[in-house]
Amino acid sequence: MTHQPRWWPLFLTNFLGVLNDNYLKTLACFIAVAWVGLKYEAMLVSAAAASLVLPYVLLSPLAGRWAVIFRKIQVVRVAKFVEILIMLLATAGFILENVWIVMSCILFMGTQSCLFSPSKYGLIRDIGGQENVPFGTGNMEMVSFLGMLCGTMFASFFADTLSSWELGMTFLLVSGLGFAGSLFIKANESPTVEDSDTVRPIKYLLGSIREARKYRGLNSTIVALSVFWFMAAIVQMTLLVFCRRNLEMTDFQTGIVLTLAAIGTGIGCFISGVLSKKGNRNRIVTLSGTGISILFLFIFVYPVKGPVFGLILFVTGFLCGLFKVPFDSAIIEKVPGRALGHMLAYSNQLSFLFILAGSGAFALITGFLGTSFIFLFLALVMGSTTLYVTFSKYLCACNLRKQT
Repeated sequence: MTHQPRWWPLFLTNFLGVLNDNYLKTLACFIAVAWVGLKYEAMLVSAAAASLVLPYVLLSPLAGRWAVIFRKIQVVRVAKFVEILIMLLATAGFILENVWIVMSCILFMGTQSCLFSPSKYGLIRDIGGQENVPFGTGNMEMVSFLGMLCGTMFASFFADTLSSWELGMTFLLVSGLGFAGSLFIKANESPTVEDSDTVRPIKYLLGSIREARKYRGLNSTIVALSVFWFMAAIVQMTLLVFCRRNLEMTDFQTGIVLTLAAIGTGIGCFISGVLSKKGNRNRIVTLSGTGISILFLFIFVYPVKGPVFGLILFVTGFLCGLFKVPFDSAIIEKVPGRALGHMLAYSNQLSFLFILAGSGAFALITGFLGTSFIFLFLALVMGSTTLYVTFSKYLCACNLRKQT
C-alpha cells in the first residue's frame, strides 16, 4: 500500500503565517494612519512594506544555516511559538495606540518569516518525497497567495468593526492555530550537519552564487524566479496607482482587481503543481510566459476599463502561477540533502533584492514616462525572460527527473 503524504499540517501552518503577516501589515496601514496623521501615511506604508522585505535581504544567510544545523520541523515550531509572543506585543501596541510598537512587530514578523522560510519549504521534499515536489510546491504557493488575500480582506473588514482587544484576539487565534498545526507536521528529514558558512549578507550571496554552480542550471533557475518577483512587486505598485488615477476606480474597485489577480495566481499555482508533475515544464513556462507578455502588451496598446480589466488581471495572475511553480520545484529537486537549506535562503535573498530593485524601476518609469508604460516594460521583461528560459539548455525543467 502506497504511503500518502500528510500535507495539511504544513499547508495550514504556511497559510496562517502568511495571513498574519499581511493582516498585521494592512491593519497598521489602515489604523495607525489615524495615530500619526495623513501627512505621514506614505512613510508609514513604505516602512511597513520594508519591514517585511529587509529581513530577507539581511538575514537569509542565518535562515539557511538554521535549516542545515537544526531539524527543520523544530525551526518551524519555534518560529510559530515566537509568532504568538509577537502578536501579544502587537495587541499591546494597538491598545496603547503606539505606532512604534506596531511597526516593530511588523519588523519582528518579517524577521520570523524569513528565519523559518528555508526550513518550511525544505520540508516539502521531506514530507512528499522527490516525486511529489511539484504538487507540494504548487499547493504551498497556492495557500501563500490565499493567505495574502485573506489577510488583506480580513484587515479591510475588521479595521472599522473590531476594538483593539478584539483585534488582538484575532491575532492570537491565528498564531495559536498556526503553532498547533506545526505540532502535527511529520517528515522524513535527512541528518543535520555542521555548518561554517558565513552569515554576512554580501559575502553569503557571492559564495552562494559560486556554490550553486555545482548544480546544473540552478543559478539560472533562481535568477528567473527572482525576475518573477521583480515583476510581481512592480505589478502590485502599478495597480494601486493605475487603477485609481488612470482608470478612475474607487479604492473598493481597486481592491477587487487586486483580489482577482491574487485568486488567479493561487489557482495557477495549484494547476501548475499538478501539470508539472505529469507534463513538460519547459512547455508550461514558455506558454504561460508568452501569454503574460501578450496580455501586458495588450493593456499598454489598447487601454481597457472595468470588468474587462479585472478579467485580464485574473488571467494574468493565473498564468503567473503557472509560470512560477516549475522554478520553485526545480530548486527543491536539484539540491540534495541539507544543502537545500542554503540554496533556498540564497533564492530568498536574491528574490527580495529584486523586489527592492522593482521599487526603483517603478519610481523611474512612472517619473519619466508615466504609469501606462509600466505595462510595456513588463511585457518586454517577461518576453525576454521567457525566450531565455525556452532556449537555455541550463534550465533543466525538462527531463529533470533523469538528472536527479
